[in-house]
Amino acid sequence: MNNKGTRATNGEGSIYNTIQKIKRSKKLEKECNICSNCTDRSICNNRSGSLKCKKCEECTECLKYCDRFYIYNRVQAQITINGKQTTVANENKRKDAVEKKKNTEAKVQTDNYIYKSNVTLLELCLKVENMRFQANLKGETSMNRDKYVYNKIRDSELNSVPFQQLTSDMINNFLNNNKSSTPGSLDKLVQKIKLGCNQAVYDGIVAYADNPMLHVIVPLAEQPEKKVVAFELDEQIKMIKYIFSHSLIKNDKSNYDEATIRNIILLGFMTFARLGELGALNYETDIDFNKKHIVISKTLAKDIKEQWFIQNMTKTGRKKLSQNIVDERYIDFEIFNEKIITALLKDQIRIAKNNPNNTNHLLFCTKNGSLIRETSITNYFKRLCREAGIRLDIIEGCHMHMTRHSGITRMIEMGYDLFFITLYSGHSSIKEIERTYGHILADYRKKKIKNSDFKYSKSDIFPQSLEKLILSSYKKIKGR
Repeated sequence: MNNKGTRATNGEGSIYNTIQKIKRSKKLEKECNICSNCTDRSICNNRSGSLKCKKCEECTECLKYCDRFYIYNRVQAQITINGKQTTVANENKRKDAVEKKKNTEAKVQTDNYIYKSNVTLLELCLKVENMRFQANLKGETSMNRDKYVYNKIRDSELNSVPFQQLTSDMINNFLNNNKSSTPGSLDKLVQKIKLGCNQAVYDGIVAYADNPMLHVIVPLAEQPEKKVVAFELDEQIKMIKYIFSHSLIKNDKSNYDEATIRNIILLGFMTFARLGELGALNYETDIDFNKKHIVISKTLAKDIKEQWFIQNMTKTGRKKLSQNIVDERYIDFEIFNEKIITALLKDQIRIAKNNPNNTNHLLFCTKNGSLIRETSITNYFKRLCREAGIRLDIIEGCHMHMTRHSGITRMIEMGYDLFFITLYSGHSSIKEIERTYGHILADYRKKKIKNSDFKYSKSDIFPQSLEKLILSSYKKIKGR
């Protein structure tokens, strides 16, 4: 770190010859003359320890060979910085030591001297992350998600040396070893390393020109980004029919009731909200039957201790707030089918109110009143899709987030403007919609080219037969 007011000595008086001894990691079979003629090995600990007798300390005979040390004639230079003698050169030739000493003195006088530091890249990265966390620019969930990135850095060569010894070649090798990942994963690694390198410059650990990231060539990722997968309309209809005509719970010990599983899946299709956002809904504050909309402003998240809690912003909340966008959106009942979503919400509110353990007034919770688990709901969804014979081509099985992708796809197919889709879906920009759903937009445009009148209507999304099945099911429940 640069210190103003530092002063260095001038002249060559602090340049001197020395013998440098560097301990060998492995003892050689042959001994030098001093050692081979030595009759007292007690102090030297039988050549196995680090103690040296006076003869070894003063040995100048074996400059080219020693069984215990690498020994060199060196020229060192020292200058006084802030009243402390500091070695600034350790060279083979005197002229090189003199030149390095002069350069260092000049840096001290102009406040550009870099002090030796053992801080590592990982420590710098984590310092930045903690500062961002303290500034509310990152949440606990994001901190947890980034753990895998820092584990990669921790286990690599980048963390084996102090930052001042880190080279652009080492960073290049690290990135090239990780280029088999997706563009998003590789970009995340690059961004974290950049943050750490920039912090090193800011802290004065290296000069700007010595920032190793300046000379790094970022490779292209070999794996393409995974495309989002949405159900086709006929698959979505088939899935909804299945959950309203079959038993969903196979185990009496399940901590979820059947109606809750059914309702959360249907609401996922109808609101295209993230599962964590559905799990954070409060039936007293987030459902408005007069204005006929659902308010999405919270989500389920994990804290640093891996405990689930309700976060008072959505997944993209911090990004929106940084862009002066309000992190609150309204899902209108009439987007797809007002009758169905109204019946669904009333049924689920009845379930929520009848749960004596639901002290937090959650719209969706477990039987014991705790927050839903995304993995549990997704496991149910995966099994039900498999039983219904839907998207069996997906080897790892379907996941609940596909209801969100499907809902947004239906909006595209209904001809909604991308601006409105962005507002309803909670994405931070239209560009994000175009990037994430580019292939779906392309399919829709192809259909429009073939048939300029193509677009789905509300009655296509929920045909009369499906509407009748759903509403009659809720009516039966209400009449019990």
